Amino acid sequence: MSLTKLVSLALLIATGLPIQFSRAEDLHLTLAAAEEVEPYVYHSEDGETTGIDYEIVRETLTRAGVRFDLKSFPRPRITLMLGQGALDGLLTTTGYNDKDALNALWLSSPLYTSTVSTFIRKKKAAEEEAGVGNDRLKNCRQVGVLRGFNYRFPSLDMTHFKSVVEVNGAEQLVKLTMYGRVDCAITEDITFMYQARRLGYFNDVTIVDEVVNRPVVIALSRQLVDANKGLDTRINQVIEDLKSRDVIDNIIIKYLSLGAH
Repeated sequence: MSLTKLVSLALLIATGLPIQFSRAEDLHLTLAAAEEVEPYVYHSEDGETTGIDYEIVRETLTRAGVRFDLKSFPRPRITLMLGQGALDGLLTTTGYNDKDALNALWLSSPLYTSTVSTFIRKKKAAEEEAGVGNDRLKNCRQVGVLRGFNYRFPSLDMTHFKSVVEVNGAEQLVKLTMYGRVDCAITEDITFMYQARRLGYFNDVTIVDEVVNRPVVIALSRQLVDANKGLDTRINQVIEDLKSRDVIDNIIIKYLSLGAH
């Protein structure tokens, strides 16, 4: 980066102004999302694409001088298309954690941290007062999980559970948990609590165990990044600027409070 650009960047940061790269990039990407998962990436009632990840990445790439089209596919198809070079990358790694495929991609600085946790219904007041069931996870014999999500985490032993119930979305996981169809549910905090609030059960569920914390990032083809010098730096600079001004946190809070509806 030239001295002039360094000085300009320093002035932007010092004055607290948002970073906006003035040099237009003739770069139009095709990015994939792992199907529609509220509140990360989904279509609103009027058909517009929206969601936490969509808003964050749109803001990031726009400021970095990049346009993109978004395609939604099942996870196995994304893996195949990435291997064939039919995609420029992933909007984000939320909902997609194929380690082999991700190892072949360029990964941005973290946008935010996603936590995969175990959820149960809150104890009844009488149980809490009596101190009964303090280790509720020990009593989780039937667990609800998301179909197609990779649950291979070092801290998670799925053989612990007597049976595993697979569903297509977090809304179903919340309902299964509240209706007593499963003893616990394992999924990402944001999507589970978003659906719990939407269904009116936000205060009726609780986390009993954090399985893993994962950084959510933008993932792009290494060939693409190598062919567009400075693209990686621009994207990461914008991410850090947005985080420093709480833009990303505020987007997440807006959706969790159902403010986007």
